[in-house]
Amino acid sequence: MSVEITLYTKKATKGALMKFLAAEGFQKTRHILDEMNTPDMIHYMWPGFDNYESVSGVEATVYKVSAKERAKYKCSEWILTTRTRSSGSYEDKQKQNETIRKARHLFEGTFYNDWYGTNTYTNLNDYTKFSPLERGISIIASNSIKKLDQIESCLAGYKNEISDSIANMNIEGMKKQLKTKDPSIMLYNSLMPVLVAILEYFYGQCFANFIKYDTDARNLLIDEKLKIGISDVIAILQKENSLEQIIAQSYNFQNLDSINKAYKKYLSIDVVSILSEKKKVNRKIIRVLVKIQEILDARHRFVHKLDINYDLTKQIYLDYIATVEYAILLTVESFKQKGLRIEIDSL
Repeated sequence: MSVEITLYTKKATKGALMKFLAAEGFQKTRHILDEMNTPDMIHYMWPGFDNYESVSGVEATVYKVSAKERAKYKCSEWILTTRTRSSGSYEDKQKQNETIRKARHLFEGTFYNDWYGTNTYTNLNDYTKFSPLERGISIIASNSIKKLDQIESCLAGYKNEISDSIANMNIEGMKKQLKTKDPSIMLYNSLMPVLVAILEYFYGQCFANFIKYDTDARNLLIDEKLKIGISDVIAILQKENSLEQIIAQSYNFQNLDSINKAYKKYLSIDVVSILSEKKKVNRKIIRVLVKIQEILDARHRFVHKLDINYDLTKQIYLDYIATVEYAILLTVESFKQKGLRIEIDSL
């Protein structure tokens, strides 16, 4: 669902509207449907991603209306349509309001908000305003959970005739020997690094956001003795890298001890203690920390030694997915205990 606000301008031209949007930080783009990219429909997008202001962004279209529409709405030939997702951020709605407000001041006319009515701006009180840290963690956690869901969806309908034939064999000796030829086992092993990549992304990016936006974490940077090369300094000045990312790169977020060291030092969060909690996965009680270490070890053996676990099944891999999700959710809960409002959107 989206919030759409259309300004039926009184005195706008195509060029004037395009110039206005460019001045407001909108970037020219293309519509996903090719037939919507015509000289009569010029599309723009406001990203606003510097400090996670935007979740979905604000779309804007400079649109040429027909003579019938001009008569109906008593407007000029060119109008402005804006759109943002209903699930978008407070800042998305705020930018949409501001864009219509400024455009109306310049081009006059009447606007229609499909959620709030004629000449009525979106009520920002209907949306929660999150801090940059809260928005950042919410986006990172949501993205991590989505990737796990996508992997699970891919495997849900996966079947392989060779794998099924081997699994249904009654002769255990031959079954064990043929396992080395099972393509599904190779698939599940090759997917182990993906789980580690999600863990590394989640813990690494959350850490970088804390030391960027959290006052206590940033104060600890003063005591950090880190040598930064000239190339890194240039990258920071050119906004190709940041001090926070460089600090984060000094820790290994594929290693539980390294993760725990970073989080305890800067965030006062004991990840090992958090992940020591027990959870039920596939009707079995597991200690999340132990299973996460299994995943990390399996990835290391596969990547560095091409060590294949021939006992790895689809169900075991799905259980690993559930374990990674528990690790993320437990860690997010620890962030909430620090007073942060985190919203995870897994759709």
